[in-house]
Amino acid sequence: MMAAPVDDEKGDAMTDAALLPEPIERLIEAVPDPHAAAALRALCEVVVSAEPRLEAEIKWNAPSFTLEGRDVVTTGVNRDGSIRLVLHRGAAKAAPGAQRPEIDDPDALLEWRGVDRALMTLADERAVRERAVAVQWLVRQWVLS
Repeated sequence: MMAAPVDDEKGDAMTDAALLPEPIERLIEAVPDPHAAAALRALCEVVVSAEPRLEAEIKWNAPSFTLEGRDVVTTGVNRDGSIRLVLHRGAAKAAPGAQRPEIDDPDALLEWRGVDRALMTLADERAVRERAVAVQWLVRQWVLS
């Protein structure tokens, strides 16, 4: 298992904001609520910075991320303006007998929806920035599991 991030890393998580592909930027710009758009952009930047091999694209009408062609993360805006992060293995259900990977989630940010799917909800851009290191840690563990 990977080592958890240490507290002194928390201030550095957003300093090297990742450039997002043009289709994702356009989708974010189309979000009617500017606060939700800013939070979604921040979350996408955190996801991209978590694992340099992630490829960003629009899938399911949302910013989504793949690793070596495998769907692993999708983000989006909820109806109430909060932001969601979904860790998943694509649209298909898990195979019978599949086990949930061991993910170290010391802040209990993930809500598990199955052995192959977890959801995180962040209220706004401030919450994304405050949790950036933890989100990077969870995404990194997930995509490498």
